[in-house]
Amino acid sequence: MLQELGFISESDLTAWVKSHLSSAANDLSAGYQGKTLLFQQGDHKLVIKAPLGNFLTRPINLALLRHEYRIYEKLAGMHAIPVCYGMANNEFLVLEFIEGKTMREYRPEINSGFYEKLFTAIEQMHCHQVAHFDLKRKENLLVTADNEPKIIDFGVSVCRKEGVHFLNQFLFKLAKQFDYNAWIRHKYNRKFETLSEADKPFYKKTRTEVISLKLKDLYKKYIRQYYRK
Repeated sequence: MLQELGFISESDLTAWVKSHLSSAANDLSAGYQGKTLLFQQGDHKLVIKAPLGNFLTRPINLALLRHEYRIYEKLAGMHAIPVCYGMANNEFLVLEFIEGKTMREYRPEINSGFYEKLFTAIEQMHCHQVAHFDLKRKENLLVTADNEPKIIDFGVSVCRKEGVHFLNQFLFKLAKQFDYNAWIRHKYNRKFETLSEADKPFYKKTRTEVISLKLKDLYKKYIRQYYRK
């Protein structure tokens, strides 16, 4: 369900999205799973995420988008999270547009205060029983003009369930560690030897990351050997 926006109805917004899915004019990003569009009407801007795919894959992508919507609902009111206005026609996720740069485009200085604010946001997110799981991707962190962090894209996030759910709670614990590791990477720009004593307890390589790094190293060695031939 979509909140009342005031400047456009749900049916008109839905019609706008459907008419722009086949065009790249308003694309913010696009992939095989979905497309992210920028809607603008006067001073009003919205980010709209739409699922893509055929009759087999689109229902899966739509389910993932609805999962992301439920995550935004749990995190509603957090300063570091964009406002979520709901699902238009129960198929398009409608979000606040944030003016800012991704961390790939702009990396704040280590002593700027940005990383302390980001750490606070991560801790608050975890208190809401949500772990992002993909914060190491620089496109998922925005830096606003006043140096505030904004966390986006919760498509693979883990929401901890109460009760006996061993796999879910294992994944949540793993995802939390991934979030802390990502925070350390961004703050220290991968210069792990410069970690402060206060920050060292938050960085811990998980087995998954260790295996991933080993596979990456093997792949690099293979590529080097291939091109030497």
